[in-house]
Formats: sequence, C-alpha cells, structure tokens
Amino acid sequence: MQYSTIFANCATVSDTNYALLTAQQLQTFTQAERAFVLEFMADTLASLTSINAECVVDKNEDYVVRYTDALEVMQNLQMLYECVDADTATCNFTLADAGTALCSYDTEYRECIAEQFEDACDNAAKIAKQTHNTTADFSTLALRVLCSY
Repeated sequence: MQYSTIFANCATVSDTNYALLTAQQLQTFTQAERAFVLEFMADTLASLTSINAECVVDKNEDYVVRYTDALEVMQNLQMLYECVDADTATCNFTLADAGTALCSYDTEYRECIAEQFEDACDNAAKIAKQTHNTTADFSTLALRVLCSY
C-alpha cells in the first residue's frame, strides 16, 4: 500500500515506513488517538450530510454518489461506537478496526477519505508539536491506522 503525501508533520504512509515502526508503536493506540478517529469520522459524516443536503436543495443529481459515501461512513462510525464502553468511557476498537473504518469503501472515496485523514493527522501533529501534547502520536497515526487495514 502506498499513499503519496505532501504532509510535513506526518510520516509518509507506505509499507516501507510501516516496517520501520517499533513493536511498541505498532501496539500503541491511545484513548486520545481513538477519540481523534471518532471525531474525524463524525466530522466526515457531518460534512457529507451537509453536501448532500445542499445537492437536494440545488437539485444537483450528479452528486448522488455522496449518499453512498455518507451511508458507509455512518456504518463504519457505528461499528467503532459499538466498541465504546459507556460505563468506563473508553474506546476499545483496534488500529485494524480504525483502518477498516477508513479504508473499506468500495468507491474512489477510499483514497479521498484516507488523504483527508492524513491531512487531519498532519494538522494535529503540528498543533501537538506547538503545545507539547504527548497524549497521541499524530505523526505516525495515519501510518499505523491506514497500513493496519
């Protein structure tokens, strides 16, 4: 798997870089990183819903494919939510589950959502560097999630 990247704060998503991760990096998936994935998926669903609503109002029949994308994002978000323990407020989904939620699309949307996730991780890594936030490793999150699929 190889995704091209122009991001300055994230590791390039590639099989080569994935092989360079340490065993600890491959096993680490913090609650902050899980929450980031959930928020990304929810924001993506909200964005697609907004686009779909605009298309209905504008009667843009060429954009119907986004309904399928929104439905798939919603199903994948639900799959991740089913791994949340409400009693302890912890997320228990794995990197592979997150990879499935971001990469299991049947349409060209698979590449689009992966690139959007990489961009979001790059932005989060930049902010984390500035604020010295160490609750998540956003510089390798896209690599760990996308390559786990």
